[in-house]
Amino acid sequence: MSHVNSLSLNINVNPPLPQGTTVKIQQGYQALFNLGYNMLVELSTASAFLKPNSNIRRISIPVWAHFDTGARVTTIADSLATHLGLTPISSSPIHTANGTTVTNNYAIDLAFPNTQLKCLSNLMISSCNLGAFNLQKCIENQSDQRNFGVLIGRDIMSCWNITWHGPTSTVFISD
Repeated sequence: MSHVNSLSLNINVNPPLPQGTTVKIQQGYQALFNLGYNMLVELSTASAFLKPNSNIRRISIPVWAHFDTGARVTTIADSLATHLGLTPISSSPIHTANGTTVTNNYAIDLAFPNTQLKCLSNLMISSCNLGAFNLQKCIENQSDQRNFGVLIGRDIMSCWNITWHGPTSTVFISD
C-alpha cells in the first residue's frame, strides 16, 4: 500500500507575476505517477437557480477532481448530483471506457479553493457513475485524493494554460 502526501507551499516570485496569473503546484513524482493530477474543488448549486423567494438554497461540497484529458466535458459522480439536489437541465451521450451512455446534464458553480483560479458559474456539466467514488468518505475525510468525484474535462482545461513538468512532477495552471 502506498501513501501519498501533499504539501502546501507559499512561493514568492520576484519579479511578481502579472496580475491575474495563477500558479498551482503539486510536488512529488509518485503523486503524479500514481494518481495523475487531482485537485480540490468546491461544487455548489448553480447561482442561476438562486433567486429571491426561491425554495432552492445553495449547497456546497469540497471534493477531489481528477484531470481527465480524454473527457470532452467535465462530469460529476451521480451521487454528488443527488447530494447537491441538482435538477437535470438536459441529457446527452457521453463516451466512456465502457462505451456510450446517455447521462444527465446539470448546471453548477465550480470554485478552486486555495488557488487564484476564477470560479466558474453556471457551468454545464455531465454526470456519470464513478464507481470508486464514495460520497460518505468524501463528506467525512477530504484528505484522500484517490476519492475523486469530479472529472475535469477539456471544456475547462482548454481555458487554462497548463504546464506539466514530468521529471519534477510539477503542475502550473494559469487562467
